[in-house]
Amino acid sequence: MKKMWKFLLFLPLLAFMVACDDDDTTDMEPDAPTIAEALNSTADLSTLDAAVAAVNGLEAQLLAANEITVFAPNNAAFEDALEAFDAADLNELVAAIGGVDNLETVLGYHVVADVVFAADLSNSQSLPTLAGQNLTVNVSGSSVSVTDVSGNTFNVVTADIEIENGVVHVIDGVLLPELPEEEVPTIADALENTEDLSLLNQAVAAVEGLGTTLLGQEAITVFAPSNDAFEAVLDAYGVGNFPDLVTELGGVEKLDSILGFHVVPATAFAADLPDGDETFTTLIGQDITVNKSADGVTVTDANGNTYNVEQADVEIANGVVHIIDGVLLPELTYPTISGAIGATPALETLGSAVALFDGLGAALEGYDNITIFAPTNDAFQQLLDEYGAETLDELAEKVGGLEVIETVLKYHVVADTAVFSHDLTDGDEITTLAGAMLTVGVNEAGVTLTDVDGITYNVTTPNVRVDNGVVHIIDGVLLPIDRPTLVEAAMENDLDSLLTAVTAVPELPETLLGEEAITVFAPTNEAFENALDEFEVETLAELIDALGSVEALGTVLGFHVVPAVAYAADLEEGPNTFTTLANQQITVTKTDGAVTVSDGSNPDRNVVMADVTIQNGVVHVIDGVLLPDLE
Repeated sequence: MKKMWKFLLFLPLLAFMVACDDDDTTDMEPDAPTIAEALNSTADLSTLDAAVAAVNGLEAQLLAANEITVFAPNNAAFEDALEAFDAADLNELVAAIGGVDNLETVLGYHVVADVVFAADLSNSQSLPTLAGQNLTVNVSGSSVSVTDVSGNTFNVVTADIEIENGVVHVIDGVLLPELPEEEVPTIADALENTEDLSLLNQAVAAVEGLGTTLLGQEAITVFAPSNDAFEAVLDAYGVGNFPDLVTELGGVEKLDSILGFHVVPATAFAADLPDGDETFTTLIGQDITVNKSADGVTVTDANGNTYNVEQADVEIANGVVHIIDGVLLPELTYPTISGAIGATPALETLGSAVALFDGLGAALEGYDNITIFAPTNDAFQQLLDEYGAETLDELAEKVGGLEVIETVLKYHVVADTAVFSHDLTDGDEITTLAGAMLTVGVNEAGVTLTDVDGITYNVTTPNVRVDNGVVHIIDGVLLPIDRPTLVEAAMENDLDSLLTAVTAVPELPETLLGEEAITVFAPTNEAFENALDEFEVETLAELIDALGSVEALGTVLGFHVVPAVAYAADLEEGPNTFTTLANQQITVTKTDGAVTVSDGSNPDRNVVMADVTIQNGVVHVIDGVLLPDLE
């Protein structure tokens, strides 16, 4: 309580003392301003004030310092600095000297951590600054100047502006300390770190060695397409991703040419370009045209497409990058269809087949867009073997003439559209130039094609780009002819008795249909009637009883089947021995074109109709039933 009373008694005394103190100091100088107030209230230091505000925390640091001396560049000094660095404003100046961190170093170089009035300065005095570098003061009479580490000397035009924690001397120039050299990015850094160039970065990475080539160039100017530019190209080619674009362009080699077409082996900043058109030769030896006008800079490619420079002068270690709003396309050359086929040894037979028909090659070249499924030599050889032919002419005879061969070739052509592998989906049905359909299969292993005969072949080499479309190499010859099964052939050729006998043996139809390759010597209905007479029976059931079992009938029928394809033309003159599905041998004899078959016990049977093609082989119709050893 006593302490409280003492405090209350003290208040009037304190008020009296303050009043007296006010009276005594009426004629004294007002309190000195802070550095912030000094800069803010001095019109000729407004640019310095803005510069200090641009460095986060610098003003607070200066306010908190115990003692400082500030050599403060006036507005005219900053104007000189803008001109020296070719900058239009403070922001451009900051960019020119390497960013805000360097601005902080520059401003710190104008501050000494001590209070030094003009009268305290001496000639050639070295003063340490907040930037960690010294500046030199020169005194001549009443004149004071300051020299920076580069030897630039500026005058103190107004000295001894007192501030709360020190003094300000206004100078007529901006002092420059030693600044760290700006790290200029490489082209690789620029592509990787520029979000709008991420697709271009992917493109460069897709071409092995291109990045190294660009880094190794002494000087380059890169016209770099933005992501939007690449997206527009994806849309133009009707693809949804970058790998598919590479495919449609014709492979990585073409991509390499396109990217090289964006690079000039010299450095050309926007300011270096003359007004009007200028032609530059690119890395691939083709020219682009650059136009500079009041509206900006444009680039025109080999096809006359013109695109704008959206962002100029991105400096890199060995040149400059200009970001553009389109992808420049050089003159890209592709082989003709005949050129592509002729340059591929594995397609020699296909070339010979096309050459059989006057005008067919030219007709194919005449389509604006085309897709060709090209069978290999091995594929044609497989077809020749299947039909027992040695040449395409022999094949034509066996399948019904050259017209059929032409239809077969057209069955491998899709007209008026270029279908790349990425355009195909599983189950697609494609209409060919022959009018017949192909069915597409797509799986992890690749693309397959199934013809009307139900035979499936593989696309072994997809997407061979030609000047008017695309070629896919396949491992089989597609047939537009729906070849019958053995059952269908029997029905079409009046072999009802054979068909009835085969279906009477459990699982035999499935066995015959499931064999990969068969030759069937098929007895006529009359031949079966003769066999019934020989066994003195009237029905198939009675014949089975006479043979002893259904299994025995199966052996008889299997004795008519060879598990391989043998057309009449495949047979050598004289006797030919074959092992049948019954695991017993028959002898087939060819004499001057006539063919007979012998079971070894009965008279020879004559082939009355040869070479009935079925899906898994061939049928020869004979005039008698062959009998194996049933014991």
